[in-house]
Amino acid sequence: MIPTGMETLAPNAPVFVRLVGKRETERTESTEYAARIADFDVDEIVIRAPAGGSAALLASGAREVDLAWLSRRGRYEQRCIVVEHSAAGVIGTTGAVGQKQATAGKVWRLRPLRRPVLIQRRRHIRVTAKLPVRVAIGTHETPGVTVDISEGGFRVRLPRQELPELAHVIVHATLRGVRVAVPGYVVRTTDAPPHHTDAVIGFDAAATDVDAIRRLVVNAKLRSKGTRTATARSQRPR
Repeated sequence: MIPTGMETLAPNAPVFVRLVGKRETERTESTEYAARIADFDVDEIVIRAPAGGSAALLASGAREVDLAWLSRRGRYEQRCIVVEHSAAGVIGTTGAVGQKQATAGKVWRLRPLRRPVLIQRRRHIRVTAKLPVRVAIGTHETPGVTVDISEGGFRVRLPRQELPELAHVIVHATLRGVRVAVPGYVVRTTDAPPHHTDAVIGFDAAATDVDAIRRLVVNAKLRSKGTRTATARSQRPR
């Protein structure tokens, strides 16, 4: 029986890997490396080797990692141990667990140490902001506007449409004069009146332009705090 949370995994699904130190509470770094599922089962998860992750793994001496992925319920995390890395010519999955085919390329073989845990907390400060964007899925681009923003992703309002869960997207925007193109994935969508779709897009952990997004979020937060302070002062009795 597949543990709750793992049923949301699929071949080629995006995941994130964070290295963990020798002690339970020690993390070697906060960097998350983006990867994709090559094969998975209850007792073993095979991911394509994340760019930059193998070098960091060897340098740190870490063998435990936190594997994370997004679902409609939220973000799941699962502690695993790396039993093999940089192997080539592994077996991959074509569909359901057990349907396999040869897969080329370097991979990490992970053995789960515990069941997946649904993470409810928000990992980033989220602020309300209206920012024009273009959301690209493949060759198709749709103009939209952000509803709220954070370092970890945007909630974007688009014309009414169907967006597949975990579809890979690229968000194009201009942040304080800096043009960015941030890769990410559709976490969930909801209908918004009158004829719109709100899409929550989680950014790829390996995305560039993080500094530009962080500055935008911080400045928006400061402006929001300043507005509230000015409003409160104007409402004080004289």
